[in-house]
Amino acid sequence: MIKWLAFAAATFFLCFPLQAEVKPFVEFWNQGAYYATNVERNNFSSLLGRYEGKVGINPFESQILQVYGVYYGTASQSNDYWDNSLYYGLGVRSKPFEKYIGKGWADEWFRDVRYFMETLAPIYFKDAISGEANKRFDNRYGLDLWHEWNLDNPDYNNYWGEVWSNLSYRATNFGYDDFNGYLFYFQPKVGRHLGRGIEPYVKIDYTTSTKNDYWLNMANYGAGIRFEPWRATEKRDDFLLKFKMFAEILKVNYLKDVPSDPNKVITKDVKFGVEFSMGR
Repeated sequence: MIKWLAFAAATFFLCFPLQAEVKPFVEFWNQGAYYATNVERNNFSSLLGRYEGKVGINPFESQILQVYGVYYGTASQSNDYWDNSLYYGLGVRSKPFEKYIGKGWADEWFRDVRYFMETLAPIYFKDAISGEANKRFDNRYGLDLWHEWNLDNPDYNNYWGEVWSNLSYRATNFGYDDFNGYLFYFQPKVGRHLGRGIEPYVKIDYTTSTKNDYWLNMANYGAGIRFEPWRATEKRDDFLLKFKMFAEILKVNYLKDVPSDPNKVITKDVKFGVEFSMGR
């Protein structure tokens, strides 16, 4: 698939010569948190880091095409390979509706929808023998969305919100001998401004897939509170603009198969830590 992505990008550039200076872009998201749950295993309690990023070029003034390198990583105190890994590769994406003018919060998110295609390979930092038992690959394509409401220059009398959603078709053997199907994530937050960067919220983490495994089919809901000390700064390009400290607790609900271990049937997730992003 890497060859296919390179061929598609080269064909596009040949058919549509550059009309403007090639513009690079960088975006990343990092989260480090203490995480307590029994979904992953009974009495799982660990520091857990998640990080992802994209570095690429935006050859046009619009985002009709972006070509990028991408990584998704995890790090933890546990010895499980899936919590201590780095998946990296190449991708292309398009934001065809970026000039769409919405009528309000109900449809303004439409301009942030992206089509994407990525191919990834893994590196495992712990228990690599288990993780590399088979040759690993992950090819994915689909739709991605990240949108925020009322967070920059906020109206304190109204709610704020943000949503991340991803619908992709996955052809992969990460964790499976053969996974060919759809995977859908939907993670909205809605909250209020209390001033001085304090933002309580409610949230949903919804995941479903064509598989029946419980960890790929959950609807978790709950509440949290976060503190964004630099979000109200007048320097909109401040490097720490989206740095936040947070704490949240979620009730876990299974949508398909239920864990065979009775200790996992009724559970909740508790998490607190820091989050830092730029470019998204």
